[in-house]
Amino acid sequence: MLRKAAREEVLILDHEKEWKLGKCILRFPEILQKILEDLLLHTLCDYLYELATTFTEFYDNCYCVEKDRQSGE
Repeated sequence: MLRKAAREEVLILDHEKEWKLGKCILRFPEILQKILEDLLLHTLCDYLYELATTFTEFYDNCYCVEKDRQSGE
């Protein structure tokens, strides 16, 4: 079901931070492959730290859920 949705949906990334986050997420299989090859687990920690900081930049700059201006919720 998710694969079908991924094939049929068009993903629009307008903001620079959206692109940066998307590229970081797409590197995950590459990171796993690198860990399997060299057996250095700190690579995963470095990647997860980078992903967390990239997500924070995204969240600070791109509002995913906006509050209702009248009710504040």
